[in-house]
Amino acid sequence: MKNLDYREYYRRNLPHFQPRGATFLVNFRLAGSLPAAVIEQLKAETLKLEQRLLKISNNDDRLKLRDLEHRKLFDIWDDALHSTKHGPFYLQEDFVAEIVANSIRYHDGEWFDVEAFCLMPNHVHLVLTPYKKTEATDYSLTQIMHNIKRNSAKQANQVLGRTGAFWQHENYDHFVRDAAELERIIKYVLNNPVKAGIVDDWTKWKWSYCKYDL
Repeated sequence: MKNLDYREYYRRNLPHFQPRGATFLVNFRLAGSLPAAVIEQLKAETLKLEQRLLKISNNDDRLKLRDLEHRKLFDIWDDALHSTKHGPFYLQEDFVAEIVANSIRYHDGEWFDVEAFCLMPNHVHLVLTPYKKTEATDYSLTQIMHNIKRNSAKQANQVLGRTGAFWQHENYDHFVRDAAELERIIKYVLNNPVKAGIVDDWTKWKWSYCKYDL
């Protein structure tokens, strides 16, 4: 499918960048888990950002602004998910969380390397590094996430006895700049259940994983 092919940049409601060889934080959520007002805010902020970027001729300055503003967009997304009281929370059921965790691991070591993940009641944080697919391309985040979400949605809907969209179509993704940022991101991912007040230590959360000793 053409829209699953590797692309360094594309845009939906949010901008998506995939430099070759990079490690990524990918956050995805259940369908209906964010209020419409937050979604509209994200769209408006993204449009304003792209208009500002077009006016900057210096590439380094443009990249710095893009990275800074992209993080601000993520903060809006993340805070809204943690504070929302409406929408589905299917992942709080262990049998659903296990389906999602198994779908993440299915192509681990084949298409990508999983660095860490954390399953929350209405969203998922995933850190991974796509492998090289050909001399010219990597496995695309689009293809990877399509596979994870398609497989887990089909199985989860079956066990929940429901139909319709399980995951929101679009993901938030951010490529990691360096080793220091990777460490900060992994700690952020693992500490999500602590931030949400579910546990007092990340190691007590059943649905967290990290390949490193922290």
